[in-house]
Amino acid sequence: MKKTVFAAFLIVLTAVFTLSIASCSGGGKIVNSAEELKEYLDSLPANSPNKPIKIIMNAKDLVFQEISAAITSSGKYVSLNLSGSPITTIPERAFFDRDEYEGCETLVDITIPDSVTSIKDGAFYGCTSLKSVTIGNSVTSIGDNAFRNCTSLTSVTIPNSVTTIGIAAFINCTSLTSVTIPDSVTSIGIGAFGDCTSLTEINIIFSNTKYSSGKGVLYNKDKTALIAYPAGKTATSFVIPDSITSIGGWAFGGCTSLKSITIPNSVTSIRGGAFSKCTSLTSVTIPDSVESIGNYAFSYCTSLTSVTFQGKITSSNFGDDVFDVDDMEGYLGDLRAKYLDGSIGTYTRPNGESKIWTKQ
Repeated sequence: MKKTVFAAFLIVLTAVFTLSIASCSGGGKIVNSAEELKEYLDSLPANSPNKPIKIIMNAKDLVFQEISAAITSSGKYVSLNLSGSPITTIPERAFFDRDEYEGCETLVDITIPDSVTSIKDGAFYGCTSLKSVTIGNSVTSIGDNAFRNCTSLTSVTIPNSVTTIGIAAFINCTSLTSVTIPDSVTSIGIGAFGDCTSLTEINIIFSNTKYSSGKGVLYNKDKTALIAYPAGKTATSFVIPDSITSIGGWAFGGCTSLKSITIPNSVTSIRGGAFSKCTSLTSVTIPDSVESIGNYAFSYCTSLTSVTFQGKITSSNFGDDVFDVDDMEGYLGDLRAKYLDGSIGTYTRPNGESKIWTKQ
């Protein structure tokens, strides 16, 4: 009788322990290798992004390319929790297939452990189903193109440990609605939030020593450089503050609602891609204070029909592809050549498709 009772007790205890593990793991399947992950995912039926398969990886030496391949080849949508893995880095292009040149398109969300200190370049490039990311509190750097083309990403919390956000880190994250940058960030790369067409606010926590924000627009601390204007803003016009001397690279990139922009006479440089894909912009005046315009500054401005130059910009400071994008939809014709020959004045074209500009 005692043996029977003890056996029953062990069964109950085992059941409770199992339920406890399941509860702690959020009901996810614990796997320890890419091979085990692939085998498990292949055994399951098809699912949807709204009901991802929860996976907990406890591997000590994660081979990210193999993990990404296992998820991609299965065709299953996955929620990946790495919080139990003692890793220190999410490596370069961890979830990006270099051969197929595409991201892990069925990764829905990921939890990055506190042990990780850096997310390397292109780590989640092209993960088009990735909706949310939990970044551990030890991450100090988010690399170039780290979340590029993560078009389903709606939210991301940047912890106060991060000091660097790389070039184009979140470019073309078209579902991202708001970003809060912590006080710790001292470096934001060109185009970090370019083409984020749902983004309406970029805010700073506390009093950052290098950056500031006003009405959701990101500036440097002294408001001499406009770094990023959220592409999701619905305003059709914007007057750049007259304290600004530099318009940053891809600062207005993807602002499809913007029809009118006023550039003050304080601006001396317009960086590469500054107004790229501002497809509603019809006219622009470049004040005589402007000394340089970078490559692709007005590429894909398909409605632009009037450009006024109030001063002279030398060819060496006038990017080759400011208005010209060969073999691409944004090709804007011979404006650069016409301006360098004709200098100050207003140049027009009859419609957004014409490649021929005429000085008035």
